[in-house]
Amino acid sequence: MRGRERMLAEGAGGLSEEELISVLLGSGTQAHPAGEVAARLTREGLLSLRRATYASLIELPGVGEAQACRLLAALELGRRTLGLLPEERLRLSNAGAVARRLFPKLAFRASEEFWVLLLNARLEEMRAVRVSVGGLTHCSVLPREALAPALVHGAPCVLFAHNHPSGDPRPSSEDRRLQLQLDESARSLGIRVADHVVLAEKGMHSLREGLLPPPPLEPELGDPLACDELFEVEDAHDVAKGSCDER
Repeated sequence: MRGRERMLAEGAGGLSEEELISVLLGSGTQAHPAGEVAARLTREGLLSLRRATYASLIELPGVGEAQACRLLAALELGRRTLGLLPEERLRLSNAGAVARRLFPKLAFRASEEFWVLLLNARLEEMRAVRVSVGGLTHCSVLPREALAPALVHGAPCVLFAHNHPSGDPRPSSEDRRLQLQLDESARSLGIRVADHVVLAEKGMHSLREGLLPPPPLEPELGDPLACDELFEVEDAHDVAKGSCDER
């Protein structure tokens, strides 16, 4: 089985250094098969390739311009990857952190929107998904569409959020009914619901911490209506209709 076929079957981690280099080299030539060239390149150990240059590679029999460029590109990507630090994610472990994250985005919207934030086990935000956009007093959403992004992206925990354009953050009877459905559905799927917040101009309501005043807006946030860049926005499509009502 050739290196590329083994990679497809077993993943890159199952290949030896020679096989990985063979994949980069391609098929090679009749006089200089890729496996033979790869064996020469790793004869002095993989670390010796760190000093490889275009000139040194192109001198090797069986290594042409394209192969040399592919090898150098792979080596450079490896160097850059090693230099990267893990991306720091925002931890939404309490209502204050949720307010700082969501209030500038949603509290001042003219129409009601329902969002789900996907969280990892440490309550760090992985992704924000807009599930539904409605009118002045309600938006339509069903538990299956609210939880679908968590299943797609493998999130163990979610945080629901929607706004009340009226300015009153207190949850309506429809909000509470929807929350019971969401809790039951999430529990059956093994997904934890960290919170469900309602945001409005006069403050916010947290399922976990109750009614809270509006947070002070961060100076760098500027116009609250111009904060779309705070979200990695992804819309949920093909939604079935239910109800999330502000009345």
